[in-house]
Amino acid sequence: MSSSTTKGGRAFIHKIRSSSRHSSSRRNELEKIPSMKDFIHRQKVIRQYRGFLRALKMISDESFQEEGRKEVQQQFRAMKYESDALSVSMAVKDGERRLKALMTMVGYKDPHHKFDSDSWLNIVDEEDPRGRVGVQWPWKSKKE
Repeated sequence: MSSSTTKGGRAFIHKIRSSSRHSSSRRNELEKIPSMKDFIHRQKVIRQYRGFLRALKMISDESFQEEGRKEVQQQFRAMKYESDALSVSMAVKDGERRLKALMTMVGYKDPHHKFDSDSWLNIVDEEDPRGRVGVQWPWKSKKE
């Protein structure tokens, strides 16, 4: 009886220890889950990175395209392990500014943005609803 109780007792103790190991590993897994703020920040950075790559595809010269891609990768990798909140925030804002400048230079229009607020096409003019400058060609005189 004692031998079977001992074996059963050992199995029970082993079961308790293994379940406590699993719960500690679950706690470790839960600690690895990012907060909502971290998750949103990560998505914002990924969206920015992909935006750079999409805009670079608009460049016709492959050597410039490759050089731009390498620069983007280098800049993002340089900030990958940055933990200072101010530095990270400044890097994201600088990335947004650079991405907007690149998109403007290559003529890329993001399908997620409905319009560009600083474009001359968005000027509202009651006399000319389409935003055109004049009504007739410059070489024609008004007499014709």
